[in-house]
Amino acid sequence: MDFRIIKPHLIKFSLFLQTELAKLKPLYMNVYTVSYAVISNPIEFWRIHRDTGEDPAELMKKLLLPLLAVVLVAVFLGTFFRGDYFSAGIGMLWVTREVLLNAVLYFGGVFITREIVKHYGYSVEIRVLQKLVSYSMVPHLVVSVVTGFFPFFFFLDVFGLYSLYVFWLGGRKLFPFPKETRDKYIIRIMAATWLVFALVSLLTVKILISDE
Repeated sequence: MDFRIIKPHLIKFSLFLQTELAKLKPLYMNVYTVSYAVISNPIEFWRIHRDTGEDPAELMKKLLLPLLAVVLVAVFLGTFFRGDYFSAGIGMLWVTREVLLNAVLYFGGVFITREIVKHYGYSVEIRVLQKLVSYSMVPHLVVSVVTGFFPFFFFLDVFGLYSLYVFWLGGRKLFPFPKETRDKYIIRIMAATWLVFALVSLLTVKILISDE
């Protein structure tokens, strides 16, 4: 193949790649800044964000989806370490599982929280619940990047439970529960959400391992 023929196409692709990376840089700088704030000092984070009116769609686009994209790339590449050979098909199945799990955690978390809050006779705006769940998922997603790329470090998933701590702190600020029952209700919400997540996680991993 004549390199002179493909050289212009390589140059165009290189310029396109540089342009796209330049666009992504501020997005991921924001993801890093928010993630660092949530993880390093969640108490101060919720003090600042208690009354902020974030748009759930913007949180999804500028925080959760960019983080999830990194997780999915890590999970796909981590397929190299899951068996004796690499299979793109198996990799995509693990990626699909990761999408499903995080969808369950987000949408299931919002739904379960809303229903339990309603069950106790209180009401919270859906956008407030979406904000709470979105920020609470950050530690889980960050840990998933590491365990996705290095699946043999699966035991590090326990650090993803830091998300529960972030949720608990946020719930204490955002829920209208009285102080004497607040923690009890929040713990029940967390238990219900993560029970569903754990069941889906175990079921899907069992299916994938049996297929391999």
